Amino acid sequence: MELPVKSPDSGGRKYPYRLETRDLSYKLSTKFEDYFRCDFCGGNEGRAAAKFILKGVNCEARPGQVTAIAGPSGAGKTTLLDILAGKIPPCEVSSGEVLVNGKPINVKVFRRVSGYVTQDDALFPLLTVEETLMYSALLRLPGGRKEAGSRVKELMKELGLEHVAGSRIREGSNNGISGGERRRVSIGVDLVHDPAVILIDEPTSG
Repeated sequence: MELPVKSPDSGGRKYPYRLETRDLSYKLSTKFEDYFRCDFCGGNEGRAAAKFILKGVNCEARPGQVTAIAGPSGAGKTTLLDILAGKIPPCEVSSGEVLVNGKPINVKVFRRVSGYVTQDDALFPLLTVEETLMYSALLRLPGGRKEAGSRVKELMKELGLEHVAGSRIREGSNNGISGGERRRVSIGVDLVHDPAVILIDEPTSG
């Protein structure tokens, strides 16, 4: 399947996006109390040192390329993707920056031209594959049901889901689709608006 490089705001014109981080660090308190501390309550007693999930990360994803983030469990891969996707806003990043085409990321704008598939497949079990994709298409695409239906059929063909179009998701049921098919549906939900950038956490799980 060819990776889409069109922005929905570009009138169909190809527009490349280069995504990068510079000296990116993100820390999380190791103690619950640290979130509710008040400096006037007295000193630093009982406070825990912050734990760095990411520290000094520099990376670059160039347009037209597939970039993989590799590392052991707990290395911070999901946290990095959450930051790149804007799920963790720039104001919560400890230091460093995320750049899109050399400029600080505008999360609101970037979300319109990107898609983010999280590690967990958040799908409605009683909807069919086609209904799931159609639901996303009607919410994300301009135009009416006819245009959305055309995009869904195209996407199911690209993802090899045509044979299960009428099957319900039903996770854990013998009557549902397989884990791999469920993963492809999740990817399809975020590909339906033809994003210029797609971020996928654990793309081969299932």
